[in-house]
Amino acid sequence: MPRTLVAPARSIAEQLASKQREISVAEFFERNRQILGFDNPQRSLLTTVKEAVDNGLDASEEAGILPDLRVEISKEGEGGDRLRVAVEDSGPGIVRREIPNVFGRLLYGSRFHSNRQARGQQGIGISAAVLYAGLTTARPARITSKIAEEEGARVLELILDTQKNLPRIVSEEVQLWDREHGTRIELVLKAKYIRGRQSPLEYLRGTAIVNPHARIVLVEPDGTKITFERATSELPPISKETLPHPYGLELGELGYLLKASKRENIREMLSRDLAGVSVRASREVVAAAGLKGSEAPASLSGEAQEKLLAGLRGVELVAPSAEGLSPIGPMLIKRGLRNVLGEVRPDFFAPPVSRPPKVRGGFPFLVEVGLVYGGGLPADQPLQLLRFANRVPLLFQQGACAITSAVAAIDWRRYGLDQKGGSGLPAGPCLLLVHVASTKIPFTSEAKEALAEDEDLDRELTLAIQAAARHLKAHLSRVGRRQFASDKFAIIQKILPRLAEKASHLIDQPVPDLAPVITKIMDVVTLEPTVLADARSVQVTVKITNYTARPRVLEIFLEIDPTTLALAEYAPAPEGIDRGLGRAWWTLEKLASNARTQIELRFPARTDVEANDLDFYVAGVDEAHLLGADPLPGDWDVRLPRAIIEAAETAANGPTDEEEVDYDAAEASAHVSEDEG
Repeated sequence: MPRTLVAPARSIAEQLASKQREISVAEFFERNRQILGFDNPQRSLLTTVKEAVDNGLDASEEAGILPDLRVEISKEGEGGDRLRVAVEDSGPGIVRREIPNVFGRLLYGSRFHSNRQARGQQGIGISAAVLYAGLTTARPARITSKIAEEEGARVLELILDTQKNLPRIVSEEVQLWDREHGTRIELVLKAKYIRGRQSPLEYLRGTAIVNPHARIVLVEPDGTKITFERATSELPPISKETLPHPYGLELGELGYLLKASKRENIREMLSRDLAGVSVRASREVVAAAGLKGSEAPASLSGEAQEKLLAGLRGVELVAPSAEGLSPIGPMLIKRGLRNVLGEVRPDFFAPPVSRPPKVRGGFPFLVEVGLVYGGGLPADQPLQLLRFANRVPLLFQQGACAITSAVAAIDWRRYGLDQKGGSGLPAGPCLLLVHVASTKIPFTSEAKEALAEDEDLDRELTLAIQAAARHLKAHLSRVGRRQFASDKFAIIQKILPRLAEKASHLIDQPVPDLAPVITKIMDVVTLEPTVLADARSVQVTVKITNYTARPRVLEIFLEIDPTTLALAEYAPAPEGIDRGLGRAWWTLEKLASNARTQIELRFPARTDVEANDLDFYVAGVDEAHLLGADPLPGDWDVRLPRAIIEAAETAANGPTDEEEVDYDAAEASAHVSEDEG
């Protein structure tokens, strides 16, 4: 009887092997969308808006175009759980062949291999929003893009094929568009709009603060339109792409660079393909690695690569260049805060802090801090912390962020804020802005919502925040002294005249002139600004009174929003105006003891000006004898008049009774600089 052949049973290993298949990156993120910030309807909406706005800002800035963005959020359908999100920018537009890849392919972008500061670098964000929209509503994304060289705009509808991680175009047409160039993306997704600290409104508010060159319009689902006008027409400096630095290289990365190099020998490759390696340093590295230097870069492998990396780390190299960074800068931080926080009208804007660039893991970074106090900020709530990374607001995962840890670790009681136990976020009418700029931000996850702990970063964060906190402490101290002086002044002016009248009546003598007595008691120079608005104009009058025992020559500086300053008329005319910085200054005639003078500014009717908007600084009198203004900041690049300098120097040395301070500034060369005769 013929034997029947039976196929052998497959082993378990073979059965398991048959189930193995490649997983596309789109499939992975489809099942793990929470990693990218799409874990609930509210956060998914914010992430969608964030990615589209970030792309629009980056594209506009790189093309040298002032960003003009419009975000529209509206209800879609009757269910109430679907929203239509449209984000439109004024960027250069996207060429037709790249539109599907940019919006319908994960891990596709132009900045991942670029060693410079940018908002988006991973090539995930906007395509992830397209993925989420298709997953929750099965509706394609609609992209409209126009470049200046074409008359019509390309309009594509597409979805992302998750199994292939490739775009699938549903429809395509060409339409007329009133924009010369720009891009618009429309998505329908499952989302929820709620106003609050983690809403699109707060994200755009934060974006407007650290991007004062951008104009941003938000249309909410109920039709409310909110506009954040640009506070400056100056584009931020474009960060330059820099070469990789050896301090940040791992062995595998070095091996890749060696294989890809087209240089003739290893010495040339080190000095021309790596940052911070001079010709001299390349020789030292080659010698430390036991190489000749004439070897072809691609010929090195294994142990030779390890020795080369050890040589690179053992030789002193030039630190990574900060050209790859684009910081906001102190002036624009203050201008952005003033522009967006106008309705809060804070009492105090601390001079913003911008730390020098440092190096972390071979990548340059810097920390900037702005601090605002008082006004309409709530006094009974924790400090408002605004976190930013590469000009992008971080609204989620605050407790897991290195910025929050650095703020909480500082003893804010030393700086005038309430803080239980000396740790944690302090309480008080205070807002703190912290911005970290780097070519490689150490995010805790792909959602890019929090910064990871790092020793170098933590140190710089602490130093920058403490510097801003010291300004707050000095301000609160000044406020206390001013209040004490004001109270004393009020009491003196109320009681002394009555005492003088009664005493004069008792001895049947005329009432004496109390001005010298009041002057001797007060011993201050006061500035009192008042604002009076009517149908024709807004008039600001600044009264300056010398309640000190000797004449004073004063240099008065005014700092105000540059746009507002440009509208002003003056009496007397300022001695100088810096329209870019929003400053004007006057050198007053010698002001006798107990004498008063004034400066007037007139603005067009309905100009938004209040006394809190006017920052006055004075040179020619020290802080202890000044009420209603601050001494001229030491970091201002100001060439003071000779009389001011001499008065300040003599006051610092302590004038004697025999030698009075010479405040007579009648000489014509009042604005001679300190180094001129």
